[in-house]
Amino acid sequence: MGISVCLLAYKEAENLAFLLPKIKEMLDSLPEPYEILVIDTEKPLDNTSEVCEKFGARYINQEFPGFGGAFKTGIKYAEMDKFLILDSDGSHDPKYIPAMYKKFTSENCDLVIGSRYTEGGETNDAKSSIIMSHILNTFFRICLGIKAKDISTDYRIYHTDQLKKVGDSLENVNYDILQEVLLRMKQNKPDLKIGEVPISFQKRIYGESKRRLIPFIIGYMKSLIRFTFIRYPILRNILLYGVFGLLAFVLDYGISVGLTKSVMKGTPEIASIIGNIAGFVFTFTTNTFWNFKTKGKFLLRAASYGGITLVGMGISTACIHLLKGSIKFGLLKLLVLVFVSAIQFVLNKLITYNEKIIPSDNK
Repeated sequence: MGISVCLLAYKEAENLAFLLPKIKEMLDSLPEPYEILVIDTEKPLDNTSEVCEKFGARYINQEFPGFGGAFKTGIKYAEMDKFLILDSDGSHDPKYIPAMYKKFTSENCDLVIGSRYTEGGETNDAKSSIIMSHILNTFFRICLGIKAKDISTDYRIYHTDQLKKVGDSLENVNYDILQEVLLRMKQNKPDLKIGEVPISFQKRIYGESKRRLIPFIIGYMKSLIRFTFIRYPILRNILLYGVFGLLAFVLDYGISVGLTKSVMKGTPEIASIIGNIAGFVFTFTTNTFWNFKTKGKFLLRAASYGGITLVGMGISTACIHLLKGSIKFGLLKLLVLVFVSAIQFVLNKLITYNEKIIPSDNK
């Protein structure tokens, strides 16, 4: 039992000297023991360690890069069964800790957020930051399937064991780790219960913000796509299947045309077959190892993939034969290609890369 309070610090000694006594005052009012962890930069940049020693906080240098790495370091060293994190710049007022703790323990929540956007909450940030924050929260709520109104703040209290279960899988090094941790926790527990307590978000007390707008936006855009693929892996499969198919078409076409213009001028059929085989080998290899990432039973999967390819060729030939008089060939070929590729994707997903039908060697 107890609370591990985590503060991520980057040249925040002046703010910590103001903040730590207030945090301790709030924690002393709770019925549990606590520890305060201050995760500083890998190499000290100010006198944060001296401030920690003065106020009885445990000083730890981060072991992984970026804001996300500091967060992961805090998870690693937390020893209590509850994990409370808040900004170390004074923008999160410690006075809300008792209310967050009460909601967390009395309502059996998996996570409680100190929220700017739930009823009663407010933010004193710049208008541009508020607009960007609302846009970010809207997109990520949809992407992650999270119903909480403020998922871009790190004023939160968790169950430490839930964090440690996902700690090794967290990859983001910037602030978007705050959304990634929610996604990973929800994957482990689909009925994840999130509570929100209204807070007033203030501007930092001393120093300047460490966030840089352009890298911040680009990072979140990349993460939005990656998180969507993590939550819906079928979308990633479809995208890669299409990309590999297009590259295989270019490879097939290039080899066929190249051969007919050089060593196989009189035998275009053979050149076409060689091109087809090259395209097949390329798509099978890339889909097996990079898209669906299956292992073992290589020959059996190749036979299945090849059989489905032949089925596709049969459907394609039949469609072209039946519709060649009513649709221009170029458009017909394109429509048939899309239609047949969709059928082949579904069949390969259901058969070739279905672990229940063709299990990997390590299963």
